[in-house]
This record gives sequence, C-alpha cells and structure tokens, in this order.
Amino acid sequence: MKKILTLAITFVLGLSTLGFAACSNKETLVVYTEAGFAPFEYISDGKIVGVDVEIMNLVGKKLDMEVKFENVGFDTIVDAVSAGKLCKVGAAGISITPDRQEKVAFSQEYYTATLYVIYKTAEESTYVSEMSDGVNGITWEKLAGKNIAVQGGTTADLFLGDEMADGGVLANTNATKTPYDSLATAVADVKLNQDVLIIDELPAKELIKNDSTLACAPLYYDGGEEADSPAVDKYAICVTKGEDEILNAINEVIDELGAEGIQALVNKHLGIAE
Repeated sequence: MKKILTLAITFVLGLSTLGFAACSNKETLVVYTEAGFAPFEYISDGKIVGVDVEIMNLVGKKLDMEVKFENVGFDTIVDAVSAGKLCKVGAAGISITPDRQEKVAFSQEYYTATLYVIYKTAEESTYVSEMSDGVNGITWEKLAGKNIAVQGGTTADLFLGDEMADGGVLANTNATKTPYDSLATAVADVKLNQDVLIIDELPAKELIKNDSTLACAPLYYDGGEEADSPAVDKYAICVTKGEDEILNAINEVIDELGAEGIQALVNKHLGIAE
C-alpha cells in the first residue's frame, strides 16, 4: 500500500512539474544590440542592461514573451533584423535613415540626442568656440585634416561620410575616418592614433567622465541652411518587416512611457536622482 501511495504522489508531482514548465515555456523574442552605448545598453554585473533593455522587457510583458538580448557588432544589426532569422528586433540607439528603411520597419522615434566630439583636453582651443546660441561647440570645419574615429555603422559614421564626400565640408581636407567596433577602443585610440571621436552626447559623457585628459563638446553645422544648428541623432527600434504585432507593441510601450518616462529611464541608468 505504501509503495502504491508513493507512486501516486510521484505521478501527481510529475504532472504538477510538467504543468509549471508548460506555463513558463514562453516564446523567446531575440533582440540584437551593441552593449557599449550607455545608458541605452551596457554591461553591468555580466548582464546587458540599459534604457533599451527596459523598453523591450516591457514589450515582452505585453506580448507574453521572454526577451533575450544578444551583444553583436552594431553594423550587423539592421541586416540581421532584415533577414529575420536570428533576431526580429534591433535596439541599440538606431537612427532612421532611408537606406535602413528599405531593409527594416521602425518604431516611432523615442529619443533625440546631439552628436558630440571627444577630443584631448589640452587641445580644446583647437576645436571649441562659442556658437550663436551661446553654447561652446565644435563645427565640422574644425575637423578638417583630422583623424576622426567613429563607431562603424552609426549615424556619426554616416554623417561623417557625407561631410567627407564631394561637396561636403571635409572633402579634400585630408580628413580620415576610422570605424571601430568598440567605442571603448575608439576612445583609447584618441590618445594614440586618432585626433577626435564623434558619438552621441550621453555615451560621450559617460566614456570620459573619469578621464581628465579627454573632453567633449556638441558638434555644429556652420554655414548654409543649417548654420549654427547642432547635429542631432534620433533613436528608434527596428523590427523585421511584416512583424506588425511586435512593432505595434513597441510603439504602445513608447507611447505609455512618454517623453518623461523615457527620460526617467535615462536618468536611472546615468545614476541621476530624480
């Protein structure tokens, strides 16, 4: 009798365990990112965290899916999302461009950042001057003939390519562009082979906050219709075309958070008390 009772209990527990596993076996939503772009995505205690991670975790709850972030090279993200085989979402401070729109669908923009230039503090007088809006900034013209680092595939990379092409401010000035996979490596090389690094404002400030030998300032246009206007970068999340349920959920989360909610997440990951 005892043996029969034991078997019965074991069977019931087995069913219970199977039921729990079935309930927790959610579909996985793989998100590609490049985790060197604090506060939007970065590594903390061995995990990928940041603003984009929190946004996508909320999307996962809305879709009842497990969200898995994978750290890859930035310039591989859009093509991977376009293929839709290894991942269906890219969240890495990605800007909407016509070329990218041909490949993927984009959420609404959720954050606007100004491009910044990191330079050696000792060379501040070479680069920085007061703009018409009273801000101390750096114009594209000040980068003529310089060795310029960027993160490959980013908006900074695209903007710099335009300025170095025929008709651009830096055309025929002997300026060079060096793309890096890692922002940290690019920053280190500003002290060695590169004169400056162009990236977005918040990661620029984060990367140099403990290094007094480096400084940063906003990048401005000088002349033409965009005279004395800052170079800006607007972020969105890219999704495989046709994945409308995922895209709609992302837009719903962005709407629910609103500008204040997004800024609160930014402040949280910058360690700024509200």
